[in-house]
Amino acid sequence: MRTVLKIASIALCSFSYITANAACLKYEPEEVTLAGKLHRETFPGSPNFESVADGDERETGFYLTLAQPICTQADSGPDRQAHESVREVQLVLSKEQYASLRPQLGQQLKLRGQLFSSFTGHHHADVLLRVDP
Repeated sequence: MRTVLKIASIALCSFSYITANAACLKYEPEEVTLAGKLHRETFPGSPNFESVADGDERETGFYLTLAQPICTQADSGPDRQAHESVREVQLVLSKEQYASLRPQLGQQLKLRGQLFSSFTGHHHADVLLRVDP
């Protein structure tokens, strides 16, 4: 009887992990749609990524504060790390996309694109969205 309970418990835990992992979003080339509030942020960039006041370049970008947190599934490669409870996503945009989104700063919106995880000092959020044109 004890063995049966142990096996059932292990199976239930495994199923829960698979179910929870299946709800997490996949990285590119999968397409996702995210909803949240668009805003602009500035971070220190090159050369030290520490302080604009001490001479680092300003890196200003657009970010989406998500209406609901997401998680991502790990995959092979440095840009495919698993993340839990992601509430902020950095947007990867063309000049034209920056111009078209600028009037929507501070507003709630939905954006579609492909996800990848941060892997350089220029990435200021754990997860980034390459927004579809």
